[in-house]
Amino acid sequence: MDNILITGADGQLGCELRSLMEGREEYRCLFTDKELLDITDKDAVEKFISENGITKIINCAAYNDVEKADSDSDAAIRLNVNGPMNLALSAAAHGIYLIHISTDFVFDGSKRTPYHESDRPAPLSEYGKTKLAGELAVKKSGCLSIIIRTSWLYSPFGKKNFVRTMIEKGIEEEIIDVVYDQIGTPTYARDLAEGILHILPQLDGTARYGEVFHYSDEGCCTRAEFADKIMKMRRLDCDINPVPSSAYPTAARRPEYSVLDKSLIKTAFGIKIPLWERSLSKALRLFK
Repeated sequence: MDNILITGADGQLGCELRSLMEGREEYRCLFTDKELLDITDKDAVEKFISENGITKIINCAAYNDVEKADSDSDAAIRLNVNGPMNLALSAAAHGIYLIHISTDFVFDGSKRTPYHESDRPAPLSEYGKTKLAGELAVKKSGCLSIIIRTSWLYSPFGKKNFVRTMIEKGIEEEIIDVVYDQIGTPTYARDLAEGILHILPQLDGTARYGEVFHYSDEGCCTRAEFADKIMKMRRLDCDINPVPSSAYPTAARRPEYSVLDKSLIKTAFGIKIPLWERSLSKALRLFK
Protein backbone atom coordinates (compact mmCIF):
# COMPACT_ATOMS: atom_id res chain seq x y z
CA MET A 1 0.00 0.00 0.00
CA ASP A 2 1.24 3.47 -0.92
CA ASN A 3 1.37 6.05 1.87
CA ILE A 4 0.73 9.28 0.00
CA LEU A 5 1.29 12.74 1.42
CA ILE A 6 -1.02 15.29 -0.19
CA THR A 7 -0.23 18.89 0.71
CA GLY A 8 -2.59 21.81 0.18
CA ALA A 9 -5.47 19.47 1.01
CA ASP A 10 -7.95 22.32 1.59
CA GLY A 11 -7.44 23.78 -1.89
CA GLN A 12 -9.39 22.99 -5.03
CA LEU A 13 -7.18 20.16 -6.27
CA GLY A 14 -6.57 18.78 -2.79
CA CYS A 15 -10.31 18.57 -2.11
CA GLU A 16 -10.95 16.84 -5.43
CA LEU A 17 -8.21 14.30 -4.68
CA ARG A 18 -9.69 13.66 -1.25
CA SER A 19 -13.10 13.04 -2.80
CA LEU A 20 -11.74 10.65 -5.41
CA MET A 21 -9.51 8.70 -3.02
CA GLU A 22 -12.14 7.96 -0.40
CA GLY A 23 -12.61 4.21 -0.13
CA ARG A 24 -9.64 3.28 -2.31
CA GLU A 25 -7.85 0.49 -0.48
CA GLU A 26 -4.62 0.68 -2.49
CA TYR A 27 -3.78 4.10 -1.02
CA ARG A 28 -3.37 5.43 2.49
CA CYS A 29 -3.58 9.17 2.05
CA LEU A 30 -2.41 11.77 4.53
CA PHE A 31 -4.03 15.08 3.63
CA THR A 32 -2.33 18.09 5.20
CA ASP A 33 -2.93 21.81 5.31
CA LYS A 34 -0.53 24.44 6.64
CA GLU A 35 -1.67 23.78 10.22
CA LEU A 36 -0.88 20.06 10.02
CA LEU A 37 2.35 20.45 8.04
CA ASP A 38 4.26 23.63 7.26
CA ILE A 39 6.12 22.68 4.08
CA THR A 40 8.30 25.78 4.42
CA ASP A 41 9.83 24.14 7.54
CA LYS A 42 12.47 21.71 6.27
CA ASP A 43 12.77 19.81 9.55
CA ALA A 44 9.00 19.43 9.88
CA VAL A 45 8.78 18.02 6.36
CA GLU A 46 11.54 15.49 6.97
CA LYS A 47 10.04 14.41 10.28
CA PHE A 48 6.56 13.95 8.81
CA ILE A 49 7.81 11.90 5.86
CA SER A 50 10.01 9.70 8.06
CA GLU A 51 7.47 9.09 10.83
CA ASN A 52 4.61 8.28 8.44
CA GLY A 53 6.53 6.09 6.01
CA ILE A 54 5.52 8.25 3.04
CA THR A 55 6.05 6.56 -0.32
CA LYS A 56 4.77 9.31 -2.65
CA ILE A 57 4.06 13.03 -2.40
CA ILE A 58 1.53 15.14 -4.31
CA ASN A 59 2.23 18.81 -3.72
CA CYS A 60 -0.92 20.86 -4.26
CA ALA A 61 0.12 23.62 -1.83
CA ALA A 62 0.85 26.99 -3.40
CA TYR A 63 0.63 30.73 -2.93
CA ASN A 64 -2.00 31.37 -5.62
CA ASP A 65 -2.94 35.00 -5.08
CA VAL A 66 -1.53 36.38 -8.35
CA GLU A 67 -2.16 40.00 -7.45
CA LYS A 68 -0.91 39.87 -3.88
CA ALA A 69 2.26 37.97 -4.80
CA ASP A 70 3.73 41.14 -6.29
CA SER A 71 3.48 42.97 -2.96
CA ASP A 72 4.04 39.96 -0.72
CA SER A 73 6.86 38.26 -2.58
CA ASP A 74 8.49 36.86 0.58
CA ALA A 75 5.39 34.78 1.37
CA ALA A 76 5.11 33.67 -2.26
CA ILE A 77 8.76 32.58 -2.26
CA ARG A 78 8.38 30.64 0.97
CA LEU A 79 5.40 28.63 -0.27
CA ASN A 80 6.12 28.39 -4.01
CA VAL A 81 9.90 27.92 -3.87
CA ASN A 82 11.08 26.87 -0.40
CA GLY A 83 8.14 24.52 0.17
CA PRO A 84 8.64 22.47 -3.01
CA MET A 85 12.40 22.47 -2.38
CA ASN A 86 11.94 20.99 1.10
CA LEU A 87 9.56 18.31 -0.19
CA ALA A 88 11.91 17.50 -3.06
CA LEU A 89 15.01 17.22 -0.85
CA SER A 90 13.21 14.82 1.49
CA ALA A 91 11.86 12.88 -1.47
CA ALA A 92 15.41 12.55 -2.81
CA ALA A 93 16.70 11.40 0.57
CA HIS A 94 14.03 8.71 0.83
CA GLY A 95 13.99 7.71 -2.85
CA ILE A 96 10.28 8.48 -3.27
CA TYR A 97 8.29 10.17 -6.04
CA LEU A 98 7.08 13.76 -5.91
CA ILE A 99 4.28 15.08 -8.14
CA HIS A 100 4.50 18.88 -8.12
CA ILE A 101 1.77 21.12 -9.54
CA SER A 102 2.77 24.24 -11.46
CA THR A 103 1.10 26.77 -13.74
CA ASP A 104 0.70 28.21 -17.24
CA PHE A 105 1.82 31.54 -15.76
CA VAL A 106 5.45 30.49 -16.25
CA PHE A 107 4.97 31.66 -19.88
CA ASP A 108 4.75 35.23 -21.16
CA GLY A 109 1.91 34.60 -23.62
CA SER A 110 3.78 35.82 -26.69
CA LYS A 111 3.02 32.64 -28.67
CA ARG A 112 -0.21 32.08 -30.55
CA THR A 113 0.03 28.31 -30.68
CA PRO A 114 -0.19 25.94 -27.68
CA TYR A 115 2.84 25.90 -25.41
CA HIS A 116 4.96 22.74 -25.36
CA GLU A 117 6.94 21.60 -22.35
CA SER A 118 10.12 22.44 -24.28
CA ASP A 119 9.15 26.09 -24.80
CA ARG A 120 11.25 28.52 -22.81
CA PRO A 121 9.47 29.94 -19.73
CA ALA A 122 9.40 33.72 -19.30
CA PRO A 123 7.01 34.62 -16.46
CA LEU A 124 5.56 38.12 -16.35
CA SER A 125 4.48 38.24 -12.70
CA GLU A 126 6.04 37.54 -9.34
CA TYR A 127 3.61 34.65 -8.98
CA GLY A 128 4.81 33.12 -12.25
CA LYS A 129 8.45 33.71 -11.30
CA THR A 130 8.07 31.95 -7.95
CA LYS A 131 6.25 29.01 -9.53
CA LEU A 132 9.04 28.64 -12.09
CA ALA A 133 11.63 28.83 -9.33
CA GLY A 134 9.73 26.05 -7.53
CA GLU A 135 9.96 23.88 -10.65
CA LEU A 136 13.70 24.48 -10.84
CA ALA A 137 14.12 23.62 -7.15
CA VAL A 138 12.40 20.27 -7.72
CA LYS A 139 14.62 19.53 -10.70
CA LYS A 140 17.80 20.57 -8.88
CA SER A 141 17.04 18.25 -5.95
CA GLY A 142 17.50 15.20 -8.16
CA CYS A 143 14.44 13.49 -6.69
CA LEU A 144 12.15 11.17 -8.59
CA SER A 145 9.54 13.63 -9.79
CA ILE A 146 7.18 14.93 -12.39
CA ILE A 147 5.95 18.50 -12.67
CA ILE A 148 2.46 19.12 -14.02
CA ARG A 149 1.59 22.59 -15.29
CA THR A 150 -2.10 23.39 -15.45
CA SER A 151 -4.27 26.43 -16.23
CA TRP A 152 -7.39 28.34 -15.16
CA LEU A 153 -8.23 25.82 -12.43
CA TYR A 154 -11.70 25.84 -10.87
CA SER A 155 -13.80 23.57 -8.64
CA PRO A 156 -17.01 23.69 -6.60
CA PHE A 157 -14.71 23.19 -3.59
CA GLY A 158 -12.93 26.45 -4.24
CA LYS A 159 -13.76 29.38 -1.97
CA LYS A 160 -12.48 31.74 -4.64
CA ASN A 161 -12.18 30.99 -8.35
CA PHE A 162 -13.36 32.48 -11.64
CA VAL A 163 -16.46 30.29 -11.92
CA ARG A 164 -17.68 31.06 -8.41
CA THR A 165 -17.00 34.78 -8.87
CA MET A 166 -18.95 34.85 -12.14
CA ILE A 167 -21.91 33.01 -10.59
CA GLU A 168 -22.03 35.45 -7.68
CA LYS A 169 -21.80 38.46 -9.98
CA GLY A 170 -24.30 36.95 -12.40
CA ILE A 171 -26.90 36.67 -9.64
CA GLU A 172 -26.38 40.26 -8.46
CA GLU A 173 -25.66 42.18 -11.67
CA GLU A 174 -27.21 42.59 -15.12
CA ILE A 175 -23.98 43.29 -17.04
CA ILE A 176 -20.39 42.27 -16.22
CA ASP A 177 -17.22 43.50 -17.91
CA VAL A 178 -14.83 40.63 -18.67
CA VAL A 179 -11.59 40.79 -20.66
CA TYR A 180 -11.60 39.38 -24.18
CA ASP A 181 -7.86 39.44 -24.89
CA GLN A 182 -6.67 36.70 -22.50
CA ILE A 183 -6.87 33.24 -24.06
CA GLY A 184 -6.42 29.97 -22.20
CA THR A 185 -8.16 26.79 -21.13
CA PRO A 186 -10.51 26.40 -18.14
CA THR A 187 -9.61 23.24 -16.23
CA TYR A 188 -11.96 21.43 -13.87
CA ALA A 189 -9.81 20.42 -10.89
CA ARG A 190 -11.55 17.04 -10.75
CA ASP A 191 -10.29 16.25 -14.26
CA LEU A 192 -6.73 17.00 -13.16
CA ALA A 193 -7.21 14.92 -10.00
CA GLU A 194 -8.42 11.98 -12.08
CA GLY A 195 -5.40 12.42 -14.34
CA ILE A 196 -3.07 12.28 -11.34
CA LEU A 197 -4.73 9.09 -10.09
CA HIS A 198 -4.27 7.61 -13.56
CA ILE A 199 -0.56 8.50 -13.45
CA LEU A 200 0.20 7.33 -9.89
CA PRO A 201 0.48 3.55 -10.49
CA GLN A 202 2.57 4.14 -13.61
CA LEU A 203 5.33 6.01 -11.80
CA ASP A 204 6.79 2.86 -10.25
CA GLY A 205 7.68 1.48 -13.66
CA THR A 206 9.80 4.40 -14.90
CA ALA A 207 12.35 6.65 -13.20
CA ARG A 208 11.63 10.27 -14.06
CA TYR A 209 13.61 13.18 -12.66
CA GLY A 210 11.92 16.57 -12.88
CA GLU A 211 10.10 15.82 -16.12
CA VAL A 212 7.53 18.46 -17.04
CA PHE A 213 4.07 17.68 -18.39
CA HIS A 214 1.15 19.91 -19.36
CA TYR A 215 -2.43 19.20 -18.33
CA SER A 216 -5.53 21.29 -18.93
CA ASP A 217 -8.90 20.42 -20.35
CA GLU A 218 -9.17 20.40 -24.16
CA GLY A 219 -10.02 23.47 -26.22
CA CYS A 220 -9.53 27.14 -25.45
CA CYS A 221 -11.47 30.37 -25.04
CA THR A 222 -11.17 33.97 -23.91
CA ARG A 223 -12.05 34.98 -20.37
CA ALA A 224 -15.15 36.70 -21.75
CA GLU A 225 -16.23 33.55 -23.61
CA PHE A 226 -15.67 31.50 -20.45
CA ALA A 227 -17.85 33.90 -18.46
CA ASP A 228 -20.56 33.90 -21.12
CA LYS A 229 -20.67 30.09 -21.12
CA ILE A 230 -21.05 30.10 -17.32
CA MET A 231 -24.02 32.48 -17.53
CA LYS A 232 -25.76 30.46 -20.22
CA MET A 233 -25.20 27.07 -18.60
CA ARG A 234 -26.27 28.42 -15.20
CA ARG A 235 -29.24 30.21 -16.84
CA LEU A 236 -28.37 33.51 -15.26
CA ASP A 237 -29.92 36.66 -16.72
CA CYS A 238 -26.63 38.50 -17.01
CA ASP A 239 -24.85 39.81 -20.11
CA ILE A 240 -21.09 39.72 -20.57
CA ASN A 241 -19.51 42.89 -21.92
CA PRO A 242 -16.12 42.04 -23.52
CA VAL A 243 -13.45 44.63 -22.68
CA PRO A 244 -9.68 44.85 -23.26
CA SER A 245 -7.27 44.14 -20.40
CA SER A 246 -6.25 47.79 -20.52
CA ALA A 247 -9.68 48.63 -19.08
CA TYR A 248 -8.72 46.73 -15.93
CA PRO A 249 -5.06 47.46 -15.12
CA THR A 250 -3.69 45.10 -12.49
CA ALA A 251 -0.50 44.94 -10.44
CA ALA A 252 0.38 41.55 -11.90
CA ARG A 253 0.73 41.09 -15.64
CA ARG A 254 -0.99 38.03 -17.08
CA PRO A 255 -0.11 36.15 -20.26
CA GLU A 256 -2.40 37.04 -23.17
CA TYR A 257 -2.17 33.47 -24.45
CA SER A 258 -1.45 30.44 -22.27
CA VAL A 259 -2.98 27.43 -24.01
CA LEU A 260 -1.03 24.28 -23.16
CA ASP A 261 -0.18 21.43 -25.52
CA LYS A 262 -1.12 18.13 -23.83
CA SER A 263 0.35 15.70 -26.38
CA LEU A 264 3.19 14.58 -24.13
CA ILE A 265 1.11 13.64 -21.07
CA LYS A 266 -1.43 11.82 -23.25
CA THR A 267 1.31 9.82 -24.95
CA ALA A 268 3.37 9.11 -21.83
CA PHE A 269 0.50 8.04 -19.57
CA GLY A 270 -2.43 7.27 -21.85
CA ILE A 271 -4.59 10.01 -20.38
CA LYS A 272 -7.86 11.01 -22.04
CA ILE A 273 -8.76 14.67 -21.57
CA PRO A 274 -12.32 16.04 -21.81
CA LEU A 275 -13.43 19.25 -23.52
CA TRP A 276 -13.61 22.22 -21.18
CA GLU A 277 -17.27 22.95 -22.01
CA ARG A 278 -18.36 19.44 -21.09
CA SER A 279 -16.46 19.54 -17.81
CA LEU A 280 -17.85 22.98 -16.99
CA SER A 281 -21.38 21.66 -17.49
CA LYS A 282 -20.70 18.80 -15.05
CA ALA A 283 -19.03 21.06 -12.49
CA LEU A 284 -21.76 23.71 -12.50
CA ARG A 285 -24.30 21.18 -11.21
CA LEU A 286 -22.24 21.00 -8.01
CA PHE A 287 -21.84 24.73 -7.38
CA LYS A 288 -24.16 25.94 -4.63
